[in-house]
Amino acid sequence: MRLLSLTYVLAFVTFILWVKACETESVEKEVPEGPDPTAVFPDFISPNTKYIDTRIGLIPSIDRIAYRLSISGAVKNPGEFTLSELQALDLEKITLTTECIGNSINGPLLATAEWRGFSLIDFLENLGVADSAQTVKYISADGYFTYNTLEELREGDVLGALFMNDEDLPERYGYPLRIINPGLYGVRHPGWVTAIEVLAGGPEDFWSGSGWKSDSAMSIDSKIFFPPNRAQYTLGDTVKIGGAAFGARRIASVEVTPDDEASWIQTSIRQSLDQDHVWVFWECTFVPETKGSYVLRSRSTDSDGNIQPKVDKTPADGINSWPSIHIVVN
Repeated sequence: MRLLSLTYVLAFVTFILWVKACETESVEKEVPEGPDPTAVFPDFISPNTKYIDTRIGLIPSIDRIAYRLSISGAVKNPGEFTLSELQALDLEKITLTTECIGNSINGPLLATAEWRGFSLIDFLENLGVADSAQTVKYISADGYFTYNTLEELREGDVLGALFMNDEDLPERYGYPLRIINPGLYGVRHPGWVTAIEVLAGGPEDFWSGSGWKSDSAMSIDSKIFFPPNRAQYTLGDTVKIGGAAFGARRIASVEVTPDDEASWIQTSIRQSLDQDHVWVFWECTFVPETKGSYVLRSRSTDSDGNIQPKVDKTPADGINSWPSIHIVVN
């Protein structure tokens, strides 16, 4: 029992350090005080210089020439593959919005990128996956490891990404190989992958036994980009409100309430690819009728009719409570 408790504590501490690394390395535009000069959306496709880190320690340094991807376990033709051999595979591109599972409500640990790489399931099935295979384990150079089930690989579009936003995969984001799992939190997108084991057993990852539900799909969620928190307005001003909405399914609509659900403002979608797993940018306006403090909250609805909950009571699987911004009208 004492060993189990120690394991939990160490895993929890490692997770907190990992989230802090995300916070330290993420880049978000500084929002100055005051109304409406701040009503600017970020880039829809996040530049490589402004993406988020999800890692447990230092960035591994991997030599391009010496690199080999080891494939072992329940496959008929195990082996090692150079980076050139991986880049010579049939490659495909996907656009994906990813959030850190430890992101706070309205937090900055969220980004969208275009990834180009090879289909994991096609690659492994060409090597001959054994009938006994159940799980694919990814092992990273920084000591991290996670997995996909064979069912996930066969039903999803899991990618072995070699390129990010039409550039070689940057060192800080997993060079030379990062696994891209559409619809899952960043905790399931390991970088610096050096080995893949095809296993007959069940799934296990770095966070197993810690209480964190790393197998959770991204929940329907929203974020408010502007106005800045505690922005000051004069009675009669028009308040511009804008943000993003995202989740495992495509977004159908977004609403904003300025009065604790007494009324709702339907937003307009400003930018969208109309795809699952990709955020939309939304915007609306609000004209306060009286002086005082207001709390602006947003909620989104996806194409299946799922509505973002006001309060998420299970934070260990990603938090998706309504975000809020306070403004003051003088």
